[in-house]
Amino acid sequence: MILGGKIKTRIIGRFFKTFSYPKKDAIDALLTEDPFDYSPSWKVRFFEAMRHAFRHHSKNSEFYKRLCGYGEFDSGRLNSFDDIWDIPYILCDAFKAFDIQTKTRDLLRMEMTSSGTSGRKSKVALNILSGQRLLYSAYHIYETLGAVASEPANYIFMAYSPSLDDTRATTNSDIVISYFAPRKEVFYALDSKKGEGVGFLKDETVANLRRFIRDGAPIRILGFLHHTCEVLKAYYERYGRAEFPRGSYILSGGGWKNFARIYGDGFDLFKFLSDHTAIDLKNVRDLYTLNEHAVFYLECEEHNMHVPNVALACSRDPRTLKRLGCGQRGLVHLYSPLIESAPLLSILTTDYGSVGESCPCRIGGPYLKIMGRAGVTKKTTCAATADQYINSTEEAPYV
Repeated sequence: MILGGKIKTRIIGRFFKTFSYPKKDAIDALLTEDPFDYSPSWKVRFFEAMRHAFRHHSKNSEFYKRLCGYGEFDSGRLNSFDDIWDIPYILCDAFKAFDIQTKTRDLLRMEMTSSGTSGRKSKVALNILSGQRLLYSAYHIYETLGAVASEPANYIFMAYSPSLDDTRATTNSDIVISYFAPRKEVFYALDSKKGEGVGFLKDETVANLRRFIRDGAPIRILGFLHHTCEVLKAYYERYGRAEFPRGSYILSGGGWKNFARIYGDGFDLFKFLSDHTAIDLKNVRDLYTLNEHAVFYLECEEHNMHVPNVALACSRDPRTLKRLGCGQRGLVHLYSPLIESAPLLSILTTDYGSVGESCPCRIGGPYLKIMGRAGVTKKTTCAATADQYINSTEEAPYV
């Protein structure tokens, strides 16, 4: 069963009102109110959770069972924390070619899809328990990093309206994030245009931003940064600097490095935002997440993407797949036991990046640096796919 947008939104909202679910196994033992607690017991708990997840998926996913068989890897090979690094991986692009699921007891599923950046969409099915774990984890990540508030906010989604496609992972991620401060009003910048199909409603978005600024409540802009910058540039040309109310946030979903070249080689995102708005730059946070991984890597005030303790990350040499050391650039490899309905416990991405050992912020701990897409053929990101709705002939360089 695939949940419709309104039903799904109600379920997400109901979860945040009760904010509880029955915890029952080693995976749930990882989910605590401090998502960055790396106390000495963490390695033991993470290992037990990964071993539990491996046994479940290698037994109940036909795809993953065969994959592990090819490598002659079974649970007997998981005896210590360092054995986690050897758990057979699935390349994230495989979810675009195959229907990869794991049998679970409940039948209610939410299907999450990518934006089809290569002409094919990856599909990941979430059962109820997986969705509850994801929401619990995401909430406490944002709360600990200071991005949860009790004051109602007006939201501008630089994302696809659920009325267009309620399974898009980018839109669903933004819906989840919009519950981290009470929703006053919501506007989607990518929606149906009269008689023209899907379009970027730039003028309408500028008008709503103007109205929200005058309203005085905090504003939260979520989603694609290129669209955000286009709106802020248009707003500046009409009204001057956008005087965001206190407590406002820009919570983006990546992609700004891909469009920076449009504004010129000297483009600096934070200078652009300082010139065009009065927003506190500490409240500008980028997010890294994948449809095939379902863990949120949010920036702190130092703009480093923290690795929560429900995940493990490393970079690998793209030729040998050797695990690389701290700060070394390679393919990002991500591990997490959270999802029960698809074997996402070991995912090799097509992104280049590195892992830092200890962030200088108040939280510390490991963090990701994402440096771009890998491959000879240029891979298009979800944000770049959405760029097709921006009229490039109207774009002017900004340096």
